[in-house]
Amino acid sequence: MQIRKIVIYLFFKYTHAILSPLGGSPVTHDKPQMNRGMRTFLWILLDIVLVNAAMIFAQFLRYSTGNLNHFYAFYFRLAPAMTVINIIVYALFGMYRIMWQYASAEDLIRLAFAALVGAISTFVFSLVANTFVKVNLFRLHRMIYLLFWLTSLLFVGASRLIYRYFVTREHFSLIRHSHKEMRRTMIIGAGWLGASVVHEMRRGNYGSRIPILVVDDNVSRAGSNLNGVPVRGGTGSILKLASDYSIDDIIIAVSTPQSDMNPVMEKCLATGCRVKRVMPIQDLEKNVHSAGKLRDINIGDLLSRPEEELNMTQVAAFVRDKTVLITGGGGSIGGELCRKLLLLEPKLLVLYDISENYMYDLMSQLQVEYRRNLDDRIVLCVGSILDEKRLDEVFGRYKPQVVLHAAAHKHVPLMEDCPEQAVKNNVFGTDMTARAAMNHGTERFVMISTDKAVNPTNIMGATKRLAEMVVEARNTQSDTVFSAVRFGNVLGSHGSVIPKFEQQIRAGGPVTLTHPDIIRYFMTIPEAASLVLQAASIAKGGEIFLLDMGRPVKIYDLAKRMIQLYAPENEDIEIVFTGLRKGEKLYEELLMANEGIIRTQNDKIAVAQPEVIEVEKVEAMLAQLRQCIDESGDMRACLHRLVPTFREPAQVNGAKAQIPAGGIQG
Repeated sequence: MQIRKIVIYLFFKYTHAILSPLGGSPVTHDKPQMNRGMRTFLWILLDIVLVNAAMIFAQFLRYSTGNLNHFYAFYFRLAPAMTVINIIVYALFGMYRIMWQYASAEDLIRLAFAALVGAISTFVFSLVANTFVKVNLFRLHRMIYLLFWLTSLLFVGASRLIYRYFVTREHFSLIRHSHKEMRRTMIIGAGWLGASVVHEMRRGNYGSRIPILVVDDNVSRAGSNLNGVPVRGGTGSILKLASDYSIDDIIIAVSTPQSDMNPVMEKCLATGCRVKRVMPIQDLEKNVHSAGKLRDINIGDLLSRPEEELNMTQVAAFVRDKTVLITGGGGSIGGELCRKLLLLEPKLLVLYDISENYMYDLMSQLQVEYRRNLDDRIVLCVGSILDEKRLDEVFGRYKPQVVLHAAAHKHVPLMEDCPEQAVKNNVFGTDMTARAAMNHGTERFVMISTDKAVNPTNIMGATKRLAEMVVEARNTQSDTVFSAVRFGNVLGSHGSVIPKFEQQIRAGGPVTLTHPDIIRYFMTIPEAASLVLQAASIAKGGEIFLLDMGRPVKIYDLAKRMIQLYAPENEDIEIVFTGLRKGEKLYEELLMANEGIIRTQNDKIAVAQPEVIEVEKVEAMLAQLRQCIDESGDMRACLHRLVPTFREPAQVNGAKAQIPAGGIQG
């Protein structure tokens, strides 16, 4: 009886000692934690009690009747060695290094093996000890050792589970708030990420949300439970399930989508619920502090196709230990090129831009992202691509093997009002940069073009088409490999429609849209940068590289989606049609009629084969442009003569473009 009292006292004393410093509350990183050595010491004390209690209970199970004093005499002689053996075994199996509040099934299996080895080791010790003393002073019945393994596993395992229960308080997290305060939540995805969301939500780590059900397309999971939450099959029934279960929030927790997630997100948004997404694994790689965090669904998630990840192995081999110069290095594309190249170990990155502010801001961001001083890897050079002397100075000093030409005037309406500046920067600037590359032995030169260069209806597009022609011609007169990359609108770039719409929506509207039928191709900045680098690595000269950009997006539908995503609750945002801007056409193209397509080894990248442009023809065109500038001539008319595919917007858009400015869609 006295032994039983001691065991009970020690058990409750040390169990309380282990749990009380944490207060039984969820573990957070901003609270002071118990010293690791003290926690280990308390676990060892508790295990000493539990191991002995397990052996006593095992004997009780084996000898449920009769006088047990005779058998307990063996136990008391064996107890010191048994205790030391089991504690050492537990330590060797790492039982005191495990963070039991985050324990997994693997940790419980390890505990089972540790308890088994401890029981076997105790049995072996009793055999060896009896051999030396020639009298049975230690050895118990063989069945007791088996029961000892099971009871020690039960007692020690239960102590860990009790600890985890009180520390995480999963059960009580669901009743901390009144029922009215809880937001009923549907989780999309019953994989490991969905299970993690349910687990963390039960611990109260997602605010006042409570998991109500999980939806998954995997039929084998339907009808089961995920941490006590029912799993229903079929994302096609999201609308009905949201209504039947009175769902307030939806969290998309799919780590590696096997198909386009766009239809699923559309269904979630159609419910009228707040829709969040757990950051996917590719985002976590960029931000190690964001594990398990929720983010809003953004318009990039709702594009008509998933972002394409290009194979960068060949690019890495190509740029390693080389000096790469990026014109327009402070811009959206230039900055992303810099980020990607830093991971591929070039010898040096030279950023060339007329805007010192853009470059300074980019450098500051990169130093934060990479957590180091990058002065030995990046050089900032302020200068214009129209400054031939400055270009020659920079090329002569750094001798770049690769030039990525991203500098250009790209804003369509502004260039309609300033055609001479567009010609100077986009045409003559490209030619000066190309000649500097030729003169200084650059290996590869890649120019960034635009889909607006195809059958252009504006000054910007016409000048970019001329720039393509310049690059094609220069490719025939030197050892430098010249090529161009052509793609559509870039999400999030300077002047992009996406940030403009978002700003208007958050300000309460209205959203201004030029025309209800206008469509555009979209891609992300990382995709655009990847394509440019891919082109640089596989170019043979004279190509125009294209990316399979999927289906074009109707801007009116884009605006409606963005209103659904970003508009405050219960607030209607108007869409106002302002009429097409100067030089704007309803649709964009990626190929001209006389350009054929050749597929590359990457099925997402194609090569257009434009007509070969002779150097003499390009020189004559440049001379005409120079003369038009010098004589203040009609630059628009000059461009029409030099670019046969250049047409006025009215010729292309036709009667469909006649939408009265100020037309309103409520």
